[in-house]
Amino acid sequence: MKKKFLVLSAAIIISILSFGCSAKFGNVVINNFTLTINKPNMYYYTNLISNLLILDSNLEVKLLDTSFYKEKELSKDDIDTIKNFTKALKKYNFIEKPKGLPQKPAYKLFFTFDKKKYIINVYNEKYLAIYPWDGTYPMDYIDMTGTQNLYNLYGLCQYLIPRK
Repeated sequence: MKKKFLVLSAAIIISILSFGCSAKFGNVVINNFTLTINKPNMYYYTNLISNLLILDSNLEVKLLDTSFYKEKELSKDDIDTIKNFTKALKKYNFIEKPKGLPQKPAYKLFFTFDKKKYIINVYNEKYLAIYPWDGTYPMDYIDMTGTQNLYNLYGLCQYLIPRK
């Protein structure tokens, strides 16, 4: 008897919640708020994290080596290197997802701001991806070719947690 009541209650709640939503091609409308499905630009998340790096002083960044699961907290100087990297990027650095990209990144950088969390997947000397913890769009893929070696995030990660 209890099971039937729970199933019936769940079915009623789900049907009530679904009446509040309607969809149309290209956009999703939920209770008079429109969410765009298409990503505004190829550097959308990079722009957001760049602004937060400049404006938010309460920041914690951790580096994870995904092969050995070693973790290290970044210093202010290391974070400044990441800020300079984001400033040095040009439009041509932002690309579609590259073919042959490894499934698993070599390193992950976890950014914790007051209200937001971002992740940078560092695949190798050439490619990385930026995305928020709870994003709705595909990741920003970046080709680091042409950026100064000083700002290459793979080099920074290898310096902080060397691979043998």
